Amino acid sequence: MSVEFLRKVAATPLPKSYNTKQDVDAIKILRQAGLVLAMVDEPPERGARVLAVTDKGRAELLSIHYPESPKASRAAGLRLPGIALRAREVLKRSIRPG
Repeated sequence: MSVEFLRKVAATPLPKSYNTKQDVDAIKILRQAGLVLAMVDEPPERGARVLAVTDKGRAELLSIHYPESPKASRAAGLRLPGIALRAREVLKRSIRPG
């Protein structure tokens, strides 16, 4: 649930306030994991404000969106954009000795 919420947060303009208990709880978890910068009001029933997604949070999102193996991503129903696949192939060829 938290990773899906992180994806939602990253897709919205920040800073943004959240007021539901479920959202505030998710923000607390993300903040504790170091994935977002957020202020949570005390008592938490008053809401929370997400200021930014951290570098660690962005890295987590990238690891979800861009798996290592294109074959594994296709099997999971995900596809890398064509340009990313072409870039990966060019990099592989440039690294090979010869």
